[in-house]
Amino acid sequence: MSTDTQPTTSRRTLRIALASSAALSALLLTAGCSMIQDIVPNKTPQKHFATYSDAPRSGESKDMAFFMPEWVPEDAKDIDVRLNASAPGYVIGFASKEGVDTDSCTPLDESYGGSAMQADFLPEDLPTTGLVTCGDGRAVAEIGDRWYGWTTKDAIPGQDDSSTLRTDG
Repeated sequence: MSTDTQPTTSRRTLRIALASSAALSALLLTAGCSMIQDIVPNKTPQKHFATYSDAPRSGESKDMAFFMPEWVPEDAKDIDVRLNASAPGYVIGFASKEGVDTDSCTPLDESYGGSAMQADFLPEDLPTTGLVTCGDGRAVAEIGDRWYGWTTKDAIPGQDDSSTLRTDG
């Protein structure tokens, strides 16, 4: 009799394992891609906000990665943000009639190696002159009818790098 219960126990264990696996798969599919993206290392998340008021702001949101930098004007729209969660890199692009108050920013007299990362909305040929930084370690420029800010390959001296997600010592 004990030989008959062993195969039954094995089959039951197999059925439980298969059911658990199916349930986990269903949960992942139901939860959507965001849950899967959260467990994938070296991801480069990207978000789009129609207007400034749709985007999180520092102090108002737990979403520290995507809050609007202080220099982004309140009339900003068509906002794209991309970041690298495991290395230095943050890129933002937006349209604005008001524009960035560059008088509150510091001119960059030299190039800091271009963007630390790429984004599909970032122009291929970033300018190397006429750039400013607005205190958060990013280069900022108006290119065409849009404004862009990006973490540079080389850190900008004297800037608050905490806002750029710069993790290289």
